[in-house]
Amino acid sequence: MTEPCSTGIGGDMFILFWDASARTVKAINGSGRAGAKCTLDAIRRDLGLADGAPGDIPLKSVHAVTVPGAAAGWVDTVERFGSGRVDMATVLAPAIHLGEKGFPVSQVAAQSV
Repeated sequence: MTEPCSTGIGGDMFILFWDASARTVKAINGSGRAGAKCTLDAIRRDLGLADGAPGDIPLKSVHAVTVPGAAAGWVDTVERFGSGRVDMATVLAPAIHLGEKGFPVSQVAAQSV
């Protein structure tokens, strides 16, 4: 909430979690996904690329955008790694409070907007 240029609901989320009981690192990939109908063939057709021909997706193309994965990643994190004693409403309450009531903006955040 307080660093919108660094993170946010419209972006991606990645987490590494140390499971002390299993002594392993677990991960969640909350990166954005392409739409269900966005296939390699569809992209090649839209960009006019022959099968096997090299090419780049233009930055201003609809194909350069993904569906944000952050919110789903937050839910997955709480459900998979949480204690079960706290729900998403409780987890998000401090951020909601800051969004509704406001907060001081750091110099870095102010210059990034």
